[in-house]
Amino acid sequence: MKRIIIVAIIGGILFLLGGCSLLQQKGPTLENWEPTLSPDNTTIAYASPGEKGFELFTRVLDTGKVTQLTENEVDDWAPSWSPQGDRIVFSSNRDKNVDLYIIDLSTLAITRLTTHDGEDINPYWATNDKILFNSNRADKWRMYMIDPDGNNLTLIGEQETTE
Repeated sequence: MKRIIIVAIIGGILFLLGGCSLLQQKGPTLENWEPTLSPDNTTIAYASPGEKGFELFTRVLDTGKVTQLTENEVDDWAPSWSPQGDRIVFSSNRDKNVDLYIIDLSTLAITRLTTHDGEDINPYWATNDKILFNSNRADKWRMYMIDPDGNNLTLIGEQETTE
């Protein structure tokens, strides 16, 4: 029993240090992962391996032109376009935690959107200019909504069960 606890603790530490295990899995290589189409239907944003981690890229559909948006030593993934198509929200394990970030496509400036100790993943930029995401902030995965400027964080209802 003691050995199982030690193995579980070591495994948990390695998971926390390693970031998202899906992106570091063994097996088939993940390339051009989680594609999402721009609001004007001209460009795809996606995550794909860079030199040191998963990075964000865009590909213009009619020309095939690829632009690398991020370049760092951590994983960036789960892109979602703003309704105007000028920014992308994404998850990243920068700062030793998984949070949400926004990249301005005209300047490539990156702004951290969330700063909680919990993991913030699966961002979706809705047409009402709100960003929906999942987080384990309360030791339980839940849905949240936030403004792109980081204000008005809202927990979206508890799961209802029917029997």
